[in-house]
Amino acid sequence: MKFSRRFRAILWLSCLLWLAQGCKRGTDPASAPISKPSLRLYALSTLAGALEPCGCVSDMLGGLDHAAALLDAGGSEAGGSLLVAAGPLFFEDPEIEARARVQARWKAGAIAASLRAMKLVAWAPGANDWADGAAGFRELKEQAGAVAVAANLRAAGEPFAATRVIQAGGYRVGIAGISEPKHDRGAPDAVAMSDVEAAARDALGALKKEGAPIRLLLAAIGRGEALRLVERVQGFHLMVLGKPYDRGQVNDEPIPAVRVGETLVIQAPNHGQGIAIVDLFVEDGDFRFADGTGLEALERRASLERRIERLERRIAAAASNGAKQSDIDARRSDVAELRDELGSLREPVAPRDGSFFRYRLIPVRESAGRDASVAARFQSYYRRVNEHNKKAFADHAPPEPGPGQSRYVGSAACGGCHIEALAFWDQTRHATAYASLSEQHKEYNLDCVGCHVTGYEKPGGSTVTFVDKLKSVQCEVCHGPGSRHIGDPADKALMVLAPERTSCASECHHPPHVHDDWNVGEAWKKIIGPGHGR
Repeated sequence: MKFSRRFRAILWLSCLLWLAQGCKRGTDPASAPISKPSLRLYALSTLAGALEPCGCVSDMLGGLDHAAALLDAGGSEAGGSLLVAAGPLFFEDPEIEARARVQARWKAGAIAASLRAMKLVAWAPGANDWADGAAGFRELKEQAGAVAVAANLRAAGEPFAATRVIQAGGYRVGIAGISEPKHDRGAPDAVAMSDVEAAARDALGALKKEGAPIRLLLAAIGRGEALRLVERVQGFHLMVLGKPYDRGQVNDEPIPAVRVGETLVIQAPNHGQGIAIVDLFVEDGDFRFADGTGLEALERRASLERRIERLERRIAAAASNGAKQSDIDARRSDVAELRDELGSLREPVAPRDGSFFRYRLIPVRESAGRDASVAARFQSYYRRVNEHNKKAFADHAPPEPGPGQSRYVGSAACGGCHIEALAFWDQTRHATAYASLSEQHKEYNLDCVGCHVTGYEKPGGSTVTFVDKLKSVQCEVCHGPGSRHIGDPADKALMVLAPERTSCASECHHPPHVHDDWNVGEAWKKIIGPGHGR
């Protein structure tokens, strides 16, 4: 069969167009999604001085070394990527205790250097970032190499950026920031705040004028205010939300992503427990992004996965503690039901036409691996702090006991009478708690030592340097100081014979030092043995 030259040309052109469309959308252009994200956005929220978790139990959430490894692993999966953050980065609290100032500064510096290595582009600062004053804020900003975006903030000598436009994945990405760095005891000195909504509108207009088709808003404000704001100020594709301030070590639960109008609002859990990831798939220059995630189904999936994980930990703990097989089987049945429900959830289907986004929250765990350069900074920080604190606190003795009070004597003195109890205790993990710090160059670290010695900062007890005879978790942590008991063993009122179980949770075994399914009843079984309660 012969075809005219014109027909052959039309046929050839049609084939080329079909092949081009197939390469872009897959073999079935009507249903297959774009295979590779045009741009990947990584986001941290309210890091708040969390270099890494304490490490008291395995596979804790958090750690900038693990977060950096996650970013390294995903760097080639998209056409381009960038890291942003919202909320305080550098300090745990808005104020620094005077004696801990040097250590807190060095820790903040290690965090800043790690974020520079992770290529942090910009962040909306929170109140904690000024804990070391305005000069400290500027120094940390320079060390991190990131722009502090805060369109509504003014401070003497502090050039806050209202916006920043960068090139990523072949696109101009506009970043605006707003912040209300107020905390429960006030606000940073010399920082003036203007109206958040007006500043956000002005920043949005500036980004549009600069020709940024993809626009992000980083916000360190209250969540309710943030959601109302993006409802009134439409035009940002993504809001990354962090707290205006944070306080203490308590970890927050994950917060589901929501969409307000055309703005996707995401908030990663604090202290680096997770990284929020938004993949943008740009089709034909269209920057209106449809939901390719199925946010409601995603929230249900995340909830089921958390419940399964908690149940599996409880099953493992119950099996190791000799629980009834019927109870273990019942929990396994619960897990099976949850897994069935999880399996029934449909995977998200990308829209057939146009641009779309996909969102996920990745927990930061040891299984992600470690970035060697970031991990090396950790070690440098710990060694430096150890050397400093050993000298700086060399004369920091514990307070003396008052009249009628006992002092701490150490378990060796207890063992003279309680031989069997001490022999059992020496086989528990509590007996080597101090050694676990020494191995990591943390025995003089103010963040760590309190839970690894006996009688810390108590009358007649220990301090960060005065630990002679009181290293590790010994008898007197639970039973109280024993000097008067040794002098009069017959007086049972001089010691705590049956400690309250809640003392474990109130002193050391509380979040984030334990998994959220830690149970004092199960843990109690591990400290009861021959001559010691059994």
